[in-house]
Amino acid sequence: MKLNYKLGELIRNIDVKNKDLHCNNLKGLSMTKEFRASTSNIVGTDLSKYKIVAYKQFACDFMSAIRVHKMPIAFNSEMEEILVSPAYAVFEVIDENIILPEYLMMWFRRSEFDRYADFRSDAAIRGGYGWNELCETEIKLPSLEEQRKKVQAYKTITDRIELKKKINDNLLDSVQAIFRSWFVDYDPFDGV
Repeated sequence: MKLNYKLGELIRNIDVKNKDLHCNNLKGLSMTKEFRASTSNIVGTDLSKYKIVAYKQFACDFMSAIRVHKMPIAFNSEMEEILVSPAYAVFEVIDENIILPEYLMMWFRRSEFDRYADFRSDAAIRGGYGWNELCETEIKLPSLEEQRKKVQAYKTITDRIELKKKINDNLLDSVQAIFRSWFVDYDPFDGV
């Protein structure tokens, strides 16, 4: 198996529009490389021109790299289709026997990738790191088995972080309820 690739050998551009208006799950891209609820005012907007991001596809906003020094890229890991701006690029992995889409998303999350995209951007208002530059970006791939191991390890860690956040949120809610009971409502809990 070849180890060094250009991304253009591994990904392809997808341009599926919401022509029949079947999708209304409009999302934006966050700087944390995730889909987020859209803040756009879409009243009177023709959503048939917006792009569909299917399961295991990526969306990317090339215009942000120069402004925020990060490359907003998100990966749809859910079965539900997502609707994104027509200004975004949508792409997918060509062959999952060479690179796992989840591994590629991990690779995009690296700060080194953001620095590289920022470095390759020019001073134009829309940035200079676009589809062609993305396709020319080099990537060194481990074996498919090694990719699977890294993806699983990453998923385990992120799942644990999410669980800890939920535990912390529950503890915070409990502390606030006790505080409110003791110092606002003047109704102390018994046995606390």
